[in-house]
Amino acid sequence: MILQLSVKNQSIESSGITSDYKEAICEYVWNGFEAHATEVNIDYSLNIASGVSELSISDNGDGIVYDDLSDTFGAFLTSQKNLLSLKMKSKANKGKGRFSFSAFATGAKWITTYKDSDSIEYKAYEIILENDKKEVLSYTEPKVSAIRKAGTKVEFDNIFSLTAENMAFEVLEPALLKEFAWFLYLCKGRNLKININGKPIEYEKYINTEFSEKTITTIAGSRFEVTLIVWAEAIKEKFCCYFFDSKDEVKSIETTSFNRNTVEFNHSVFVKSDFFDGQENDCMEMESDQISLFTDEEDKKVYKELKKFIAKFIEKKIGNYMSQKADDAVRQMIEERKTFPEFPDDPYGKMQKQDLEKVTKEIYKIEPKIFYKLKPVQEKSLLGFLNLLLNSRERENVLTIVEQIVELTPEQRQDFSDMLRKTKLENVIDTIKFVQDRYKVIELLRTIVFDMTQYANERDHIQKIVQQHFWLFGEQFNLASADERMKNALEKYINILYGVKDIEATLDEDAEQERRMDIFMCNVRDIEASFGTTMEENIIVELKAPKVILSKKVLRQIEDYMDFVRKQPNFNSEYRRWKFIAVCKEVDEDVKGRYKTFEDKGKIGLVIQVENYEVYALTWDDVFKSFELRHAPLLKRLNYDREKLAQELMKEIENEEGRDKVNALTNIAIGKIGDVS
Repeated sequence: MILQLSVKNQSIESSGITSDYKEAICEYVWNGFEAHATEVNIDYSLNIASGVSELSISDNGDGIVYDDLSDTFGAFLTSQKNLLSLKMKSKANKGKGRFSFSAFATGAKWITTYKDSDSIEYKAYEIILENDKKEVLSYTEPKVSAIRKAGTKVEFDNIFSLTAENMAFEVLEPALLKEFAWFLYLCKGRNLKININGKPIEYEKYINTEFSEKTITTIAGSRFEVTLIVWAEAIKEKFCCYFFDSKDEVKSIETTSFNRNTVEFNHSVFVKSDFFDGQENDCMEMESDQISLFTDEEDKKVYKELKKFIAKFIEKKIGNYMSQKADDAVRQMIEERKTFPEFPDDPYGKMQKQDLEKVTKEIYKIEPKIFYKLKPVQEKSLLGFLNLLLNSRERENVLTIVEQIVELTPEQRQDFSDMLRKTKLENVIDTIKFVQDRYKVIELLRTIVFDMTQYANERDHIQKIVQQHFWLFGEQFNLASADERMKNALEKYINILYGVKDIEATLDEDAEQERRMDIFMCNVRDIEASFGTTMEENIIVELKAPKVILSKKVLRQIEDYMDFVRKQPNFNSEYRRWKFIAVCKEVDEDVKGRYKTFEDKGKIGLVIQVENYEVYALTWDDVFKSFELRHAPLLKRLNYDREKLAQELMKEIENEEGRDKVNALTNIAIGKIGDVS
C-alpha cells in the first residue's frame, strides 16, 4: 500500500536532514526511547572488504500503531512526538528523523509490532521509505503477530558509506554518550540500555557520577526533583538548567549562574515538577531570569526560591569538587614538583605543614588560577611567602592579600577568615595536647625512677617506656629508626664481651647480672657531614635500673662494648658515627670527674670520645631537665602546673601499692597516653 506524504521530495532535501551518520543513528535511537523503549540495539555486520553490509536498529518500545500511521509518518514537519521532551533542542525535530537514513543508505524498512487497542492481540506490519522517492511511503496491512511483544526494528538498504572503522565501538560509543548520557543517567531507575552489537555503552564514561546527584525539595507545596549532572569532560554547550513538566516536556531552559566559573566544573541541571504543567513552552536560552514564564506573582516567588535552591546545590557540589581538586594539587606540590616548603620532621614541623596545607587548599578552592601555570620557582616562592605569613603576627593579612588577587563573595570572605582562625586554634590545641602528653610521660617516669625506686627495674618498666618515647633523648633521636640488622649482629657477640668465647655459651646468673648490658637499643639516622656528604649516626642507649648508680664499673662495661664495636669490620666505616648513652638515677663522683675533660666540646654528659665514637653518662634528672629546657617557651605560655598534673596521675592509681603501682604507672605511659611521639 502507498501513502502520499504531505511534502515534495525537493522540500525534504532542503529541510536540514543530517548528513552525519552518527547523528542519523542517534535519531533512530531517540525514536525508540520516545516509544517508551527500555532497550535499543544497534546491530551490524561487515563484508569481506570491511564495509558495513547490514545495519539495523531495534527497540522494545510500544511500536507504531497502524491507525496513527498517517499522523506520524504521513505528516512531514508535524510529528506528534515531542522530541523536545527528550533532546532539549530549541525546536522540535518534527518528523525529519525518519529520513536520516539518507546519510548512509538508499532506503529503510520498519518492522513494527504493536498491541491493538481494540483487542488483546499484537499486530505487525512493515513500512518502507526510499531515498529517491521520499514523498511516498509504502506499507503493508497489519497481521496478527505470533510474537506477543511490542517493538520496532528498522533495517537499512544499500549501505554505501559505512565501514568497520565508522562503526567501531570506540568510535560510536562516544557519539552516543554525548547525545544520551544525560538521559540514561536521569532514567537510571528504569535501567535503560543502548547496545552496539550486544555491548552496552556506559554513561559513567561521560558523567562524573561521584559529584552528580539527584535531590528533592518542596517549595510552597510544590515538589521539585532536581538532578545535577557533572560531565567528566568539557562540553561545548553552556551550563544550563532545564525545567520539565510532569510529562517530561521541557518548558524552559536557562543558563546557571556558574557559567563564568574558572574551576572547570562542567554541569547541567534537570528539574522536573508538575509546577510547570500548563506553562507555555519558552525554551530559548537566556542569561536573565525567565520570570516571564509565569504570570502569577506567587508562582514567580516559588520560581525565584527554586533558583536559589539550585544555586546553593551547585555551589555545595563545587565545594566538594574543589576540595578533591585541591587535595590533588597540594599533593603534586609536595610529591611531584617539590615546591612545598620543607619542615622539620618533628611534631612542631608536622603542625606547621598541616597548617600550610589547609590554607593552601582553601585558597586553591577559592581561585585555582592563583597557582595556574606558575613556574616551579614562582610556586615555591609563593608557598614560602605564605608559610612565613602564617607563622608570624601577620597571619590575618593572608585574607587581605588574597582579596587583592581575587574578588571574594561575602560568604567566601567569612569562610576564609573562619578557616584562618580555626587552623590557628587547631595548632594551639594540638601543641597543648602534644606538650601535655609528653609531660605526662615525664611525670610518670619521674615517679617511677625517684619515688618507686625499690619496686622498679629496667626491663619491665624503664625499657617499655623509653622504647615508645625515644624523644626523651632529643627530637633527633626520636626521628631515628631501629636498625634490627645491626642489633641482631651485635647481640651475637654479647657473650664474648662478657668473657665467654663461645657465642652460644650461656652465662651463669651472677655473671649475667654483673656484666650484660641491661637494655640494648640501637637506632640509626643520616646526618649531614662536610662538603655536602652525609654520615650514618648510630645511637645505642644503655638503661640501668633506678637503684643502680652509674659508676666507673658500669662505664667500663660501656667502654668495652664500644671497643668491641670499633673492632668489627662491618661496622667501622669512616662514614659511621656512634653514640653510646648510659642513663642512671645517679652518677658517681669518679664519672662526673670526666665531664671537665670535654667541657670545651660543649656536649653535656660526654665522658669518652675516640675517633667517631662518643660515650655519654647522664642522670635521669639530666634527661628530664633537657626536656623542660627544650619546651620552656611553651610550658611558660601554658602556665603548666606540674604538681597538679602529678596529683591527677596519682589519683588514677591511688588504690595500687608497691610493684603493682609501678606496673600501673608504666601501663599508663605506654597505653592510655598512646603514641605521643
